[in-house]
Amino acid sequence: MRLTMYLLRAGAEGDAGDLRAKANARELRMRSHAEKINAFIVEGRIRTPGWMNDLSVIADLGVADEDKLSRSYGAVIFVKAMGRVLAVSFGTGFHAIEPSQIERGFGLRVTANIIEEGKIRGAQTRGVASNSRDQKTLLPVDGTFSDLAVEVDEDWLRQLSGKSSETDVATTISGADSLRITVPNFSLVSLPAKAAEVLKVYQSPAYKHRFPFLDQITPLDRSDPRIEALDRLVSEQLRDRDPRLAFAAPDPFEQGELDRFELALGYAGRFELEDLAPSAVFEILSSLPDGKNALRDVSVSALDADGNLVDRIHPLRSYVQAEVMLGGEDYLLSAGLWFVVRSDFSETVQRQIDRIPDLTDSLKLPRWDATALSEDSSDATAEGAYNKSVAKSEGYALLDKRLLILSAHERLEIADLLTPAGELLCVKAASSSATLSHLVAQAVNSSSAWGDPRYREDLHAAWTQLHGASAPPLDRSGATFVLAIATTKPGPLSESLFFFTKVQIANFLRLLERAEFRVALAKIEMTGVTPKKVRRKRMVAFEESPAA
Repeated sequence: MRLTMYLLRAGAEGDAGDLRAKANARELRMRSHAEKINAFIVEGRIRTPGWMNDLSVIADLGVADEDKLSRSYGAVIFVKAMGRVLAVSFGTGFHAIEPSQIERGFGLRVTANIIEEGKIRGAQTRGVASNSRDQKTLLPVDGTFSDLAVEVDEDWLRQLSGKSSETDVATTISGADSLRITVPNFSLVSLPAKAAEVLKVYQSPAYKHRFPFLDQITPLDRSDPRIEALDRLVSEQLRDRDPRLAFAAPDPFEQGELDRFELALGYAGRFELEDLAPSAVFEILSSLPDGKNALRDVSVSALDADGNLVDRIHPLRSYVQAEVMLGGEDYLLSAGLWFVVRSDFSETVQRQIDRIPDLTDSLKLPRWDATALSEDSSDATAEGAYNKSVAKSEGYALLDKRLLILSAHERLEIADLLTPAGELLCVKAASSSATLSHLVAQAVNSSSAWGDPRYREDLHAAWTQLHGASAPPLDRSGATFVLAIATTKPGPLSESLFFFTKVQIANFLRLLERAEFRVALAKIEMTGVTPKKVRRKRMVAFEESPAA
């Protein structure tokens, strides 16, 4: 039997109070031998599949109206063990569980404690930077954790699956917030004993030795007093349309089923979006009535083409990706949870960043005037206009948008600018952690292609542009990859970067040092930044809110 379990938060009673208020759930009468168990059947709405209505426009279906109707069913079983409550769901029953009652990371910890080394089959990760890269990796055969190629400093491990080392508990195991286990020859009569076994595994500290990075960033308890202040900071960012914010679905689901998102603003209406582009979300939030809290009072639904949910309905807070600092500590909001960065991890990363040479004073790169660059007609982007201007004023070789084609599917820029001293400048404005992730990726991809003859030929052409046709080639000992970042923040660049950008740069440093390249940073002073106006887009459709 396959069991899907959720651990409810301490204090849960395991009754109707732990279900959503709007769940159409009916409590079942338990048989006499089912002790410590409460069960509910969950009935979905009766509806006609949307595709039938579409098909009826061009064809006679020959189906009676009542036969077109369908209803989905699910179930939730609450079982008490070791002073806690586990919820076991079947079918669509998981939609009925009150999300605020779910203990986050429960399934992942259980899995990390007993997954068999060498018999791991897959993982789901999310980049901790605000670009929120979701990645699901499945191995064709049993393998080790290293086979998954998870970058443990940059990725939050959300889900892990494989075979269990404790076959009396389960044979196969998969864990995220929920825990999914396979138990052969199992009857639900034995559910209380199985729940106790699972909770005993959950309490084990074994994962700290096997997967120590799981605690590098740790979730805050929902009752943590810091959360109110952190939420307030994000609410201010939403109000100011801060470009550092991003939006992403909090739960992994089958993307092929997704057709659209719906944002509900109460009586202010419902809006549909094909994707969660920040500018479109900000435009919708402009319709939120005064006194309403965008994080709490706006809900987001992920829908398929028939209008059915492909994931739970979540408050907007669960979709927001944010990175803020409070009291000198770094925090990440992802999938509705606040994470604090472990101080020793933060200190280790900062030490790595501090040892990177800063060429700000020696390069003296021209100021990045955002207003002037936006009005510059020489290039469609501010970055492109800046690079052209610097190449002309400083006598650098312009490599921006000069794509090197290495294969039918591999194109890259060597850098944006090349200086006479052999500095390869990769230039970006620090508008968001996601943008700076692209900057780091540009440098990593460029350095990894160094040995390709076409790369060397293109680089030499730029080098001779600066030094003449007889100049010897620039070799790796003479080259320095420079991350040149424009920012309005005062102080050294090493202190003003997004924390998770620092993590990526630290990893980038290790990669390039192994390849015997030099790495440096350079700050570009940015001025003339003004808030961008966002106009309502045609893709945003307004619907009248249904009566409460």
